[in-house]
Amino acid sequence: MNLLKEDKINYLNIGLMVLTAIAAYFFPFETFLLAYAYLGPLHYLTEISWLHDRNYFSKGKYDFFVLLIVGVLLSYAAFAKDFGVSVEVYDYFVKMNLFDKLLVFALFSSILFALVKNLIVKIVAILFLFVFVSGWLSPENSDVNSGSTMIFALTSLVPTLIHVYLFTGLFMLFGALKSRSKSGLLQMVGFVLVPVFLVFFTPIDTKKSNLSEFGKNAYYADGDGFFSTNASILDHFNLIKTPLYTNDDFVAFVKKKDIKYELEKNNVITQANLNLLVDSLSKIPNKPYLINKQPLNSIFQVDNILLLFFNENGMLDKYQMKPIPVKIFTGFSLERYASIIYNSTVGIMLMRFIAFAYMYHYLNWFSKTEVIRWHKVPKIRFAAVIVLWLGASLFYTYDYSLGLSMLFFLSFTHVLLEFPLNIVSIVGIGKESYSIATKGFKKAEV
Repeated sequence: MNLLKEDKINYLNIGLMVLTAIAAYFFPFETFLLAYAYLGPLHYLTEISWLHDRNYFSKGKYDFFVLLIVGVLLSYAAFAKDFGVSVEVYDYFVKMNLFDKLLVFALFSSILFALVKNLIVKIVAILFLFVFVSGWLSPENSDVNSGSTMIFALTSLVPTLIHVYLFTGLFMLFGALKSRSKSGLLQMVGFVLVPVFLVFFTPIDTKKSNLSEFGKNAYYADGDGFFSTNASILDHFNLIKTPLYTNDDFVAFVKKKDIKYELEKNNVITQANLNLLVDSLSKIPNKPYLINKQPLNSIFQVDNILLLFFNENGMLDKYQMKPIPVKIFTGFSLERYASIIYNSTVGIMLMRFIAFAYMYHYLNWFSKTEVIRWHKVPKIRFAAVIVLWLGASLFYTYDYSLGLSMLFFLSFTHVLLEFPLNIVSIVGIGKESYSIATKGFKKAEV
């Protein structure tokens, strides 16, 4: 490509970063929601088409089938939960922690797809990899793994923020180094500094929120939205600084749920009241593939909470009328989490970054059409992409929660299919950096 034209595109992207940051500053939730609903599906479709023409950056012709199968399995389980079809499949995925296992397996397998050509080596390595991941992320290790930041990153952040921000940045950096583009490197400076300024150096007024009812309802999306993602990030990194919960909060929650929750005179909880509590908590939305630390089901959740309130004899224990850590209330503190996510300083800071990362992720893709050339496809395929995109837009317009459910396969699978490209970008950055260090910044003659 003409160097001047490439420079113009890079400078355009710096401008897009600034515009994205402005939108994320004033309307963080709406900026994310509109970008995800209307730019997201077009990005998924065009990127999958582009990846397909490049064999998904894999050494083997059929490597991508492994990633595709993982996408189908995860999507079917999510679909079963959202639409009440074959719910036992979803329950099995939860019980066996298959959401996390399959995602991590797909990511690690992509290293082989991107770097190894020998089929026998790949098959043997993949089998060993599957055994390793199954053991590492087995339900028996859930207590140990729940506090691991590495596992949280692999299972919760890779398909979300790491995909849209870190992997996007690596792809951009690889392109800038490969073309020896100074404007490309300047673009990378903006990519780092603009969101840092947006998050840490712009004023936040928690009492004056621009959040609309549409934004609030769509972000929660009847429990299927991204509300849970924010909660899990804030919780895992201990960013919640609100007053801790007490037993009074627990009783208030129970009363609000219209549960007749009375303790016997000797302060022992009855089985009947426990059953009522279990039934109420089972109605609370829960997406284990979005919240790694969220208890996997209502029984597990209730048992753990009751252990904190009652000793093994059923008597009220150490937390009686004393502060309770916020993590214990995960799952039935919707109002508390809502106030933190929508109206706290840390909640708004996080949402501004999420909005910037997603919006710019899409804008960067479309702004570099002439570089990536994703539009150079047969007319019939291009027409199909447009039709599918319009259909996806209608789903989101009609009901945001329905749109998330219907588009889950497309959104999640495009993340999986991109994994080999992410590996290629990382390796490419290493090679180009070494070349620059040893031979200088001037691009080698072809």
